[in-house]
Amino acid sequence: MKKRQAQEWLQEIYKHPKRYEGKVVIILNDTQIVGVAEDFAAAQCERERLAASSYNGKMTLFLVPRHVNQVRIRTLRFRSLREDLWEPVYLVNLQTNHGEIQNCEMLIDSGADISLIPFHTGRSLGLSRSDEEILSFARGVGGSVSYLLRRIVLVIDGHPVSAVVAWCQDEDIEDLIVGRQDVFDAFHIEFRQNEKRIIFKPVEN
Repeated sequence: MKKRQAQEWLQEIYKHPKRYEGKVVIILNDTQIVGVAEDFAAAQCERERLAASSYNGKMTLFLVPRHVNQVRIRTLRFRSLREDLWEPVYLVNLQTNHGEIQNCEMLIDSGADISLIPFHTGRSLGLSRSDEEILSFARGVGGSVSYLLRRIVLVIDGHPVSAVVAWCQDEDIEDLIVGRQDVFDAFHIEFRQNEKRIIFKPVEN
């Protein structure tokens, strides 16, 4: 029996980004894409239809970021002459089914398309990469940054948000960044620089 390639659904997205960007894909048993929808509501209906037909197994949903091969995750920060210049850093808990990291200091960056976690942080959360996975590259300071897409849970002020993150594969990158994807849709975020405060107010459904 031929061994199935791990994460082949990610390879499919990387190979055909125009087909999937901005769409919600339905993944069967974490191996293959069996459906594509415009939003989560439509994807849930399609998942129910597939489950009632010939598909057996676990079906999960994944929102594919736009411009998946040209994601901006790091912004240029100029060093100020003022030593007391405040940076919008906030304590966030990171969770997966295989690990948890509490009280991470993450930069809240409205200029970042998606959130970013360093390589060692992803490993601590139990993330792994298969030999068959294809790296994506994001524009960064002075060049590009290699990454893999993953979905983890960010807990902000006790409110969990399932978010797409770029798991950096360059071990010398230490940035922890909260970007717009998923997180900025879940909260009204207020920056009070004069008070050196960030206020997260959950969006009511």
